[in-house]
Amino acid sequence: METLDDLLNRILTDGPSPGTLLIVLSKIKDEGNLGRVIQGCLNALNIYPNDIPIRQLLAESYFEAGLLSQAEAELEKVTTQMDDLIPIYKLQAEIYRRQRREGEAIDAIGRYLAHRPDDEDALNLLDTLKPPEKAPITEPEATIEEISPTIEEVEEREIESFEEETSPEIATPTLAEIYFDQGQIREAIDIYEKVVTENPEDDHCRQRLHEMKTMMTADETIEDKGIDKVRRKKEKMIAILEAWLANIQEKAKTVLTVT
Repeated sequence: METLDDLLNRILTDGPSPGTLLIVLSKIKDEGNLGRVIQGCLNALNIYPNDIPIRQLLAESYFEAGLLSQAEAELEKVTTQMDDLIPIYKLQAEIYRRQRREGEAIDAIGRYLAHRPDDEDALNLLDTLKPPEKAPITEPEATIEEISPTIEEVEEREIESFEEETSPEIATPTLAEIYFDQGQIREAIDIYEKVVTENPEDDHCRQRLHEMKTMMTADETIEDKGIDKVRRKKEKMIAILEAWLANIQEKAKTVLTVT
């Protein structure tokens, strides 16, 4: 009984078509028998030297077998053959153009120009296939009344600008700490309050908020004490000046009486 291996051997030796050879050799390659694939490809190329798929399969088999020099040599032969076939894209573009299939024609001539970028005829063909550029639509000039914003619009823009400058878009602990490092404790507290509101389970942020509020309260107390101290000094100075003024006025009355 003929085995599968015997069948493959008979197919390879009975002069099959390039397509059949490619199918059989690809099947053998999938099974991991690279040596047999390489020999089969070499035998097939003796019969069909210009068959690109079989030569590509040979290059892949050489590469997987670690024979890089042989793989490179076969790929060079493949690229040379493919380079000779590049004008097919130009002919295809011409056919599509005459059939009014402009989109497909542009794709085909684009592939051709990727290999032949200096072909003037192909460049001219591409220009004829591109749709003409539409002239820009000119809008009527706006009147002074349309250009000049109303007072309400100006006020609204100023309010929006102020809100954008003063309100951070995203409240994060990192942003709060940046404000804190810059000495802007009130702004840092505002951001931490937003973070805690949005993430009530964040104990670390809640603790940091408490610390900043305590610090702010202490600073305000110190500031209030400083203000009270300055006020007391001013009051004492005023009292002294008023006493001097009373003494001066009293002495002046005495001088006038004696005179």
